[in-house]
Amino acid sequence: MTSPLRTHGPLEQTYAGWQAAALAIGRPAAELAGEGPEAMPVTMSNHSHAEDWFELLTRPLWGLAAAKDAVGDDVWGGLSESLVRALDPEDAWYIGDVRLGGQRCVEAAAVGWSLALAPDKLWEPMEPKAKDKVAAWLSDAYAADVCDTNWHYFPVFAGHGLDGIGVERDRSVATAHLERMGEFLLGDAVFEDGPGGRVDYYNPFAFHTYALLHYRLSGDDRYVETAAAFARRFRSWFAGDGAAVPYGRSLGYRFAQGSMWGALAAADVEAVPWAEAAGFARRHLEWWWDKPILDPEGRLTVGYAYPNHALVEQYLTGGSPWWATKIFAGLLAEPTHPFWTVEAAEPGPGIEPHRAARAVHVRDQGGNVTRLNGQAWHPWARGGQETYGKLAYSTLGGFSHSVAGPGLECAVPDGALMLSEDGRHWRGREDSEEGAIDDKGVLTVSWQPWEDVSVTTSLEASLDGWHARVHIIETGRTLHTGEGGWCVPRDGHVADVSENKVVVTSQGIRSEIIDGSSNREAALIQPMPGTHLYWPSTWLPVLRGLLEPGRHVLKSLIYIGQELLVIGRN
Repeated sequence: MTSPLRTHGPLEQTYAGWQAAALAIGRPAAELAGEGPEAMPVTMSNHSHAEDWFELLTRPLWGLAAAKDAVGDDVWGGLSESLVRALDPEDAWYIGDVRLGGQRCVEAAAVGWSLALAPDKLWEPMEPKAKDKVAAWLSDAYAADVCDTNWHYFPVFAGHGLDGIGVERDRSVATAHLERMGEFLLGDAVFEDGPGGRVDYYNPFAFHTYALLHYRLSGDDRYVETAAAFARRFRSWFAGDGAAVPYGRSLGYRFAQGSMWGALAAADVEAVPWAEAAGFARRHLEWWWDKPILDPEGRLTVGYAYPNHALVEQYLTGGSPWWATKIFAGLLAEPTHPFWTVEAAEPGPGIEPHRAARAVHVRDQGGNVTRLNGQAWHPWARGGQETYGKLAYSTLGGFSHSVAGPGLECAVPDGALMLSEDGRHWRGREDSEEGAIDDKGVLTVSWQPWEDVSVTTSLEASLDGWHARVHIIETGRTLHTGEGGWCVPRDGHVADVSENKVVVTSQGIRSEIIDGSSNREAALIQPMPGTHLYWPSTWLPVLRGLLEPGRHVLKSLIYIGQELLVIGRN
């Protein structure tokens, strides 16, 4: 594995630099896809190999179409030829009938997007018979039934593609999908991702990004103000160094997290000052640019801050990560647009409660963001307890996934309290009520890991890098407890473990946990390798205890920051 920095050189934070970046990220996927489905690596996936390959072919189009003038005819020619074969029922590369549903519907949006923006590059070179087949397939995609989620946008973008190639369509179909989307609004600019769905990055990189790009293509502004209002909240999700707080599913889409900032520029919607939008977009892509996320051929890998299939959901494949190229939608704004010419603004500290999202985001004085989390877990997605059910998440400390096996080293309770009957097998917060946020920004959530065990947890963060947790536990059984602070990288660590406190520093990151209950043991554990989003191997400060039946109050203070450890400090 290698990094974009090593492969492509430094990221140039200009219009031309982003064009070059979009091509550098997109070209390797296009070239591999051009070798056909048999060249597609086999990856963990719950859909067919043909659909996996179709992702590899189409997802880079989100970025390449926005950067079309910087993409050579050789790349466009290969993409056009591959698309013709993928959508020809008589060809060995045919990806299947879109009316059957599945991922074909998702990627139809990328096809529509690219035909709307670059018909001269993709459509015009096709032979007449090929055009007929592509138009027929896209027409079927426009009419297909989709999942009752953000997927309603996919036929809408298929429709934009039909407009781009001059094919008639029934516009009431798109209208019905857009109206259904409005029924998912929870208030305060937040959509639930389908009935009972979670509020996560599908708000910024799906609902709101699609609304803005739809407006760019059609002039339909029905959800533009909603997107603008969310953007003003979304600022709090980003650290000063550009990292987005990792939370929720589909983190394997990586810098798609920042796509909304570019979409605002594409739509010319100044939801926040352009200096802020530009700053968030530039720093975010910069944060990813030196991460080891590419294979030696320059292709995106499956994982988060390094390649790791264990950290992604069952639907991510070798082609999935190119959804990240949606961040390049900002290239639709002209080079003279303020998004490209303004000096980037730096974000300051602040506390942002967001009741509709059931979260409080705190950017501390060091620029790091902690998310206090009140949403319930997501049982459908692999790893849904870790991605949704932890009590807190951090841009600096990331978070870990649990793995099967005994002990806290496998449970990895960073950002969480976990409970066990035998000290070997652990339960965290799974089914629970949604959190409530008071006027002071304190988040409280109740959960019940067993029928005779109830937990009420209150969380409060401050601007100095600390946050406090208070757990009121009523239990009818004896329980072991394990509570974690934040992980740090394994290599180069220095630690100080005392009776009720652990401080550990590694590679300039300091993590600390203090027991305020006076009855738990402080310890430093080494989680199972490959469980953390950021680092393959880590150390984690924890508090361990034993509760007899009855009522108990556990208190802890947790810190993370970019400071060095001083042994013996009080």
